[in-house]
Amino acid sequence: MANTAHLRLIKRGVKHWNNWRKDKFSDQPDLSEADLSGLDLRGANLIGADLNHANLTGADLSGAYLSVANLSHAYLSEAKLTGANLGKANLEAVDLSFANLEQSILIETRLARALLVEANLTQAVLNFADLSRTNLSKANLRKAHLIKAILLEANLSDVNLKGANLNRALLSEADLTRANLSNINLSKADLSFARLIEADLHGANLNGIILIEANLRGANLQGSTLKKGQLCRANLGAVDLSNADIKSTNLSDSDLINANLSKALLVDTNLSDAQLAGANCHKASFLHANLNKANLCETNLTAADLREADLRKADLTRSQIQAANLSMTNLTAACLEEVGLNRSTKFDHTICEHVYLKRHEQDRQPSHGKFLAGELAQLLWTSSETINLNFHNGVNWAAFANSLKRIQRTYPQAQMGIQCIEHKGNGVILVKVHTAPNVDQEKVHKELMLAYVNTRRQMNQDQKDQGMGKVTTQESLQLQNPQDIINNLFDLLNPAVSTLP
Repeated sequence: MANTAHLRLIKRGVKHWNNWRKDKFSDQPDLSEADLSGLDLRGANLIGADLNHANLTGADLSGAYLSVANLSHAYLSEAKLTGANLGKANLEAVDLSFANLEQSILIETRLARALLVEANLTQAVLNFADLSRTNLSKANLRKAHLIKAILLEANLSDVNLKGANLNRALLSEADLTRANLSNINLSKADLSFARLIEADLHGANLNGIILIEANLRGANLQGSTLKKGQLCRANLGAVDLSNADIKSTNLSDSDLINANLSKALLVDTNLSDAQLAGANCHKASFLHANLNKANLCETNLTAADLREADLRKADLTRSQIQAANLSMTNLTAACLEEVGLNRSTKFDHTICEHVYLKRHEQDRQPSHGKFLAGELAQLLWTSSETINLNFHNGVNWAAFANSLKRIQRTYPQAQMGIQCIEHKGNGVILVKVHTAPNVDQEKVHKELMLAYVNTRRQMNQDQKDQGMGKVTTQESLQLQNPQDIINNLFDLLNPAVSTLP
């Protein structure tokens, strides 16, 4: 309960109050539980005052001196504290919602469990302050100073921290969902287990940051610096890291599925066991990076720099590595199923004992032993210039030959030709068609199969219309001798030659 004499004195005005404080500086003012709502207390000397549970709602405390004061559980909603000095004050569980604390001093202030919803803390100084479990939702902390501040489990959702300094701050398990953290300084800050979903961190200084198991899904880190950070097991799905500097960062076992890493610098970065499926890594630099056992399925690695990177046991299924540089890269035991590449993909001095052309360590190449120098590049280049056509119920060779000739006329630049025909078992026949480099194989494959289906259907219908009954075309014949198939197909593709005596 407030001292009645002190209460009467403060209500007489700041001038009388401050004069009394000069004369009785050693006396501790007791204004606990006092109703001071709406009062003009600008420049008031309240150093060391007891204001716990006091009602200061809407009060004007601009420029007031409140250092070492006890304001725990006080009500300061919509109060004006612009330029006020609250250093080392106790503001635990205080209500400062919608309050104006612009340029206020809160060094070493205790604000644990405080309510600061939509408060204005622009350019406020909160170095070493304790804001554990504080609710700062939608607060404005633009260009605020929070060096070594403690924000454990704090609610910072939708907060504006643009240009703020949180060097070495503790934000473990804090909620920064949709926060504006652009151009912020979070160097060496600890945000382990924090939520930064859809947060804006573009241009941020994140050097040496700890984001272990943090959730940054959908966040914008475009152009940020993340050197020597700890992000193991972090969720970075769909994150924009384009043009970011991520040198020497630990991203092991992290989730980067569908992330944008275009033109990012990942030199010496640890991405072992990382999930990069569907990520855009166009022109990204992975020089010396550790991608051991990384999931790069359907990843865009076009024009990426992967020199001297460790890609052992990495999954590159359906990834795109056109114009990528894999010189001196270690690809031993990597999966390269349907990988997209061309002659501009560099394999100079690539280290590779063997690879798998199917997932789950299937289709080992070479089947035994190790690759000789240049064999891997030749295998992949040849494979990249091949269209694989799988037929599951036999092949109507007349329909196929007709369709192939039609597509050859449509795409003469493709220089298409049959490379080989294989029986794969269970009635499956694989026809490999060789093409020239840089051909849109997906488009040609689609059109060739469509032409085959339509031609086969038309031929079957023509035979029925001619009263031939059950179709007995080459499709129903399972030729066991591969040479018989080749001779038959040769006759169909070259009818003029086959009729020669």
